Amino acid sequence: MKILLAPLLLLGVVSVAAAQDQAASPQPAPQVFESSPILDAATILQPGYFQGPNFRVRPPVPTYGGVNSFEIDSDFGVFSADGNALLMRRVAEINAIAALNDISKTDEFKQAALKAAQSPLVVAKELVTNPVGTISGVPRGIWKFLNQAGQSVKELGEGRKPDPVDGNVAQNLLGFSKVKRKISLDLGVDPYSTNEAFQEALNQVAWPTFAGGLTVNIGVAVATAGIGNAGLALTAVNWTGNFNDILRENSPADLRLMNLGLLLAMGVTRPDAVAFLNNNAISPTAQTILVGSLAQLGQATGREYFIQQATVSADEHDALFYQQCAQLMALVNASAPISAITLVNGLPLCLTASGAVVVPLQWDYVAWTPMAAKFANTVKGLSFGTPPVSYNLVISGVVSPMAADELAKLGIGISQKQLPNPLK
Repeated sequence: MKILLAPLLLLGVVSVAAAQDQAASPQPAPQVFESSPILDAATILQPGYFQGPNFRVRPPVPTYGGVNSFEIDSDFGVFSADGNALLMRRVAEINAIAALNDISKTDEFKQAALKAAQSPLVVAKELVTNPVGTISGVPRGIWKFLNQAGQSVKELGEGRKPDPVDGNVAQNLLGFSKVKRKISLDLGVDPYSTNEAFQEALNQVAWPTFAGGLTVNIGVAVATAGIGNAGLALTAVNWTGNFNDILRENSPADLRLMNLGLLLAMGVTRPDAVAFLNNNAISPTAQTILVGSLAQLGQATGREYFIQQATVSADEHDALFYQQCAQLMALVNASAPISAITLVNGLPLCLTASGAVVVPLQWDYVAWTPMAAKFANTVKGLSFGTPPVSYNLVISGVVSPMAADELAKLGIGISQKQLPNPLK
């Protein structure tokens, strides 16, 4: 018993001594984090995005995973918008519905509708199908993509399934889809919007315009509806040429062919390019902005990996995320040419020719959470061969004061509100 007791006593002495040494040495302070806040819509939003003649955003704005989550009460129903970018879209769509409804009340519209009903083309009207319902998905945020490491690109095959919003071959031949695109773009709305209420109002006006000879004066309709300018502009950062003209004059098939050529020219394999273009979750508009933005990066390597990751987009929210990340890359490239793109758990990271590390992200609100800290430390811990000259986070939204302080301690610079947004 005594033989066994000696080592136990020795172990106890050593443990006590170790504990005393540990207590004597200074311990690092535990990391402090903040909770994702609930923001106030009236405080954070520009007036035109907070409320208008036909809508009002509900005051509480929860943030989940860096995404601001909005609920919008309108004269045309309740709409959800997971993120600043989708809020801008929903406001534009609501404003457009109001303008289209005003058009449908005019005598000119009624006469054109009667003429259209008597037209031989009336049979083609039956080909118009209702698009998918209004988006109201669960907020996800950029952290969704941190959990997609290793996820394979969807195998969509060689044939993109027909999208009812695109219109079909007969409608394109008749010119109906072109009329819809023109009216949508004049209203500042994506022609391929998934908002069912908007598409219904658009079809109501587009058909008499196409088959009944209605002349649509969008400027007068917008002024009559008292809309103003909130949300009425589709923007492609650093796009060369007139982006609206490209969408207006080209069918989805034309855009697909144009985008395919650009993707192949930047080194994306044909199977990867086809898989990306076949994903119906990424609208022709989003595809064109994303591809056009990447095409501006010159000889930057790694764009094929970004396309592979964007191809896993499951819905409009995902597609907008990758679209805006690409837009931010184009914005960075204009002043600091990008030489390479890599992915960190599905999120893009760029290396510039001058040796800077730039992280371009659609990120509404950066709170200093454990996930944000993990991501920042992961970026700082990556090996780039030679030490980067700087680290910069370039985002579409804003950073909390605590997150700004913590990022500064890590030596990460911040560029906020780098894309058009609804924030003050």
